[in-house]
Amino acid sequence: MEKKYLKNSELLSFSTAGFGRSMIYNLMSTFLLIFYTDAMHLKFSDAGMIILITRIFDAFNDPVMGIIVDKTKTKFGKLRPFLLISPPLILVSTILLFWVPVVPADDNYTFRFIYSAATYILWAACFTIQDVPFWGMSAVVSPLEKERNKLLSTARIFCTIGGIVPTLLVGAFTDKLGLSKGYLISAVLIASAGTTLSWLAFFGTKERLEDKKEKITVKEYFLAYTKNKPLILVIISSILGSAMLMAQTSGAYLANYLFTPYKEKFPVQTVMTVAIGAGMMVAMVLMPVLRKKLSLKSIYIASAFFGAAVHLIMYFVGYSNFYAFLAMLVFAGLPLGIFNVITYAMIADSVDYLEWKTGRRAEGACFACQTFISNLTAGISNFITTQVLEIFNYVQPLREYNELGQLKEIVQQQSTETLDGMFIMVTIIPAVSLALAAIPMFFNDYSGKKKEEIQKELTQRRENANVNG
Repeated sequence: MEKKYLKNSELLSFSTAGFGRSMIYNLMSTFLLIFYTDAMHLKFSDAGMIILITRIFDAFNDPVMGIIVDKTKTKFGKLRPFLLISPPLILVSTILLFWVPVVPADDNYTFRFIYSAATYILWAACFTIQDVPFWGMSAVVSPLEKERNKLLSTARIFCTIGGIVPTLLVGAFTDKLGLSKGYLISAVLIASAGTTLSWLAFFGTKERLEDKKEKITVKEYFLAYTKNKPLILVIISSILGSAMLMAQTSGAYLANYLFTPYKEKFPVQTVMTVAIGAGMMVAMVLMPVLRKKLSLKSIYIASAFFGAAVHLIMYFVGYSNFYAFLAMLVFAGLPLGIFNVITYAMIADSVDYLEWKTGRRAEGACFACQTFISNLTAGISNFITTQVLEIFNYVQPLREYNELGQLKEIVQQQSTETLDGMFIMVTIIPAVSLALAAIPMFFNDYSGKKKEEIQKELTQRRENANVNG
């Protein structure tokens, strides 16, 4: 009987921490752009530039964090110490991120621009301190691939559910309190709850795999990347597929303008998020079944082409009927759910591939690439959003002060041209992006028999190392 390593308590702790982290991350990824354009009242080009440049900075900052992780050695391991110290940093930086400063310089555009850029860079740095080691844990909790996949699949389901929470709160608070106060109160509540839950990743898990060899130098670290073909292909595919999440990252604009008549009946953005999330959860639940019958490579390619087809059909269905659009979002969520799990699984595989190729596991390095991917693709996606909105003449809310000196944002009506542009933004553009994402995976040969042989060889090496150690 095969030995089991992963405990149920660890599975629950890690997944619940993921739920909390996802609340915070989705608050940022879903609402930061519209917060910048509608509450902070930044120009489209400036808002897009802040997000893109910060994401690029953070993308290259992630491997640095990976190096720090791989060089860390404590009684808690090399990953878990960062899961202990990061929550308070994320709490403070998240609140600052969604605060519109009320100071004499409030109407000074330069001040608002600099403040927005500085607080986003601060938030990105704080979140990276937790993000790299958090996902790196999936590679060290067990030497068994099926247990690692179980951890990832379960955690991603919890993350998907956690990601819905901001859409429930933000819309309610901004409608009642106005944009500035609504975003701030939402940030305080979500950050407080999310960071508290994220501590479970430290208190409820254990590192079991360790690279006992001497720590590699920075030069050797980056040379190792050139030998990790599976990881390189995942990065390329992910960048090409950057726009696949447009329906999520642009959801606030769709809810506020494209489907305005339905806002009186129900919280539109929440319903949209739930529809996408429902499709994602079905896919994530089915992922273990698919893994038994198909390779990760085959699942990735099929999901990408399926997603492209769904978004094309969605375009021709149109947005005049919100309920038809909602049904299509469920199908659009299916490939997103697959990618939510499969990317982490493929990176976990790349850790084994790197160990086989170089003798080094470097979990921090490899999983830094996941955050590298997330940051870069999100930056590209948000930048595309700003460009589309500007091309189709989106009109920002007016900023006015009442007799008490309180800031008030007045939402403007958008033209048919702008609404059509928003719909292209969440249909045609993601369809093209998904189709492109499939192409690099055709060149991935770490699959099938070759992968089985490498896994067997690694098992034998580890057994020999334990005997000799």
